[in-house]
Amino acid sequence: MATMITSECINCGACEPECPNNAISQADEIYVIDPLLCTECVGFHDYEACAAVCPVDCCVTDPNNVESEAALIGRARALHQDVAFSDGFESRFRKGADKAAPAAPAPKNAEAWPAPAEARAAAPAAVEPSNGHEPEILLPELPDMKAWKIPLRCYKCDQLYELPMSHFRIGNVVWCPHCHKSTVIKDDLNFRLRAELKEFYDRREKDLARLRAKRESELKAVRARHEAELRGFEARERQALEKVKARLSEISQGYDAPGTPAAKRNGPFGWG
Repeated sequence: MATMITSECINCGACEPECPNNAISQADEIYVIDPLLCTECVGFHDYEACAAVCPVDCCVTDPNNVESEAALIGRARALHQDVAFSDGFESRFRKGADKAAPAAPAPKNAEAWPAPAEARAAAPAAVEPSNGHEPEILLPELPDMKAWKIPLRCYKCDQLYELPMSHFRIGNVVWCPHCHKSTVIKDDLNFRLRAELKEFYDRREKDLARLRAKRESELKAVRARHEAELRGFEARERQALEKVKARLSEISQGYDAPGTPAAKRNGPFGWG
């Protein structure tokens, strides 16, 4: 069933940038979904992305447009010929088979800015492969900069609501889901938000690069020290081996066995 948007749509635009097929567009009063482009996110998610972000739950399946998973993945492959969909592609028909569904959207009256690291505490962390000896570097997973949820306070009703970072484009008009008052995104807001995120991402990459360089330098020094200690140990063991061989030879050749002739026992002149 292709997804449809009901008349309860508040025209917030949260769903549009989430669609992997660009099937969502703004009509006169509400956003609409083109059924010829909609794949119900089959091939990309095991849930419908527009429904997951809709603050009023108006993205629903269309009972008059029933389609199978095979038809939907076929459309996805036709629309995205540059994408190689494996046999294990994600699909709402297999929801929960491999991973949990995404967390529900934050309450509309939330007063705190949800930090992405906190909001994704249960999400898999980005892991640097371990060499089997050193601890792994565990990093909190970060979304694409355009996917950040930014809280905006309505100047009319003083309520907070969230929008994806992609909505904060210069001149873009957004609507408060509480009072439906529109707000125009100005260049100073757009610049400050993007500058803050870019500075954070750049700093993170530099810090990670410094940490990896430091770790590699320290590991090289440790390996060199261990190599020197090993070579020293091997040299001492060789010397000890030669000494014990010589001592064994000395003991065995100096053994006064019973029946040994006296002349041999007391030396060539037979002195006692």
